Amino acid sequence: MARTKTVAVSERVWQQLKEVMKREGASSMAEVIATLIATSSGVGESRFGVHKKLKVKFTQLEHEEIVKDLH
Repeated sequence: MARTKTVAVSERVWQQLKEVMKREGASSMAEVIATLIATSSGVGESRFGVHKKLKVKFTQLEHEEIVKDLH
């Protein structure tokens, strides 16, 4: 099981996150936040976890599942 952390946000931010979650069809707040982080970093979801030699691409959720026991 993945380790989790609690983050406190204002009611306004919570409502905004819920709106994004609904609009994007995200299954969790963690998915919403991960998507927002990827977007703000300029690295698109399609470029996440690209293996240069194997030309294999992983989504962020796939990558998290693969490396969950490494942390």
